[in-house]
Amino acid sequence: MKIFIRSMVMLACIAALILPAVAQIHWAVPSANSLPHDVYIRHVDRTVLGEDVVHYRFDVVVGRGEFDRIRLHRIIREKHPYQPIHTVNGVLLFPGGPNSVEMIFMEPVISTVPNWDQSITAFLAKNNIDVWAMDYRWALVPASTTDFKFMKSWGVERDVKDARIALSLARLIRGATGQGLGKLHVLGFSYGTFMAYAIGSQETQIPPSLRSAKGLIAVDWGMEFPADSDLRTTSCNVIPQYQSLLDTGIYNDSFGATLKQFVDLARSAPDEPSPFAPGFTNYEFVLFVGASPAPPPPDWHFVAGIFNDAGISTGLQYTDPHLWIDVLAAVPPYMPTRADLEANKIQCYQGLAPFEDHLRQVTLPILYVGAKGGTGELGYYTLPFTASTDITKFTVQLHPDDQSELDFGHADLFTASNAETLAWKPVLDWIMAHR
Repeated sequence: MKIFIRSMVMLACIAALILPAVAQIHWAVPSANSLPHDVYIRHVDRTVLGEDVVHYRFDVVVGRGEFDRIRLHRIIREKHPYQPIHTVNGVLLFPGGPNSVEMIFMEPVISTVPNWDQSITAFLAKNNIDVWAMDYRWALVPASTTDFKFMKSWGVERDVKDARIALSLARLIRGATGQGLGKLHVLGFSYGTFMAYAIGSQETQIPPSLRSAKGLIAVDWGMEFPADSDLRTTSCNVIPQYQSLLDTGIYNDSFGATLKQFVDLARSAPDEPSPFAPGFTNYEFVLFVGASPAPPPPDWHFVAGIFNDAGISTGLQYTDPHLWIDVLAAVPPYMPTRADLEANKIQCYQGLAPFEDHLRQVTLPILYVGAKGGTGELGYYTLPFTASTDITKFTVQLHPDDQSELDFGHADLFTASNAETLAWKPVLDWIMAHR
């Protein structure tokens, strides 16, 4: 009964704070399409991950459409059920695309391969950080969906607006559960770096008292890339393709659904020849998808691979192959075509005003974390375009410069068995140094 009462009190406190939160969000983002009363928490659940670390999920309605919802996650230690420990610091994580929170930041939730605490979220929570993360609207769209007209207007700007709602709600829930209303650090991985940098940029245009971010952590991606880099060239080249898709009424990118076909075969017939890649078995092809860069450039990969003389992927260096298969199986099936288009426009310097107009006014502390086999040092290029005087950067590199094709990969930063030492511990140290 006490547990029930505590939970009801917590939810009542949250509900009492939702309306002021939405009013602030609407004021701070005057271009938001959703009316203030469109934002509310519809469902909350709680799961014990292990020891005293728990996982809350808040389903948040952010509009009037069937799929207008995001999911806010909280991972935190509790002294008693529904009574979080007091934490000094908090961080909100935004995944890449197409990613979900649980597949890239909470792998033990979707796989039996790692221990319950082998994830960046559990690691930070065990070290007394109040950890939050957001699933984008599109990450929650069911695989059975066939009509995607609702995705027509879903792009980077839409995701940024949702990200700011998530940040404000996280602060309010922290306040309702005894953590205070202090600002949070914001971490963006890959596509999620757009969320982090955009939040920092847009908050330069509102009074300091209404700002919610205290520091930015960009993981293996950037807003700006050198003019002669493959990343920028590729981004510019694919813009007409995505624009054509939109113009012809194709509003969804089904890359995640395609990956599901690869995974299903790798699980059901691992030793059978792959129908997608001659010379590979189904199991080898799934590893190849993660370990080898696909044409056209840029030359980066998700997970560092092991190859035989014929160039066939036979294993992975740092991430358990079976964990990688589980991660791919949990990829959201769809991502908006407009998000692909807008992301590439930003990287091609045909970007959207909220991102580029005010980036140079950002003075927040910034941490950049790269992977040599991922974007690596290319992510450094964005940092001087800010006004921050507190910039820390490092790239995980385990091979010589001329072997970057074998080095620590983009997703290895979260899935590798040694990611805790190489990536998560430096992130924790930086957060603790920026209380």
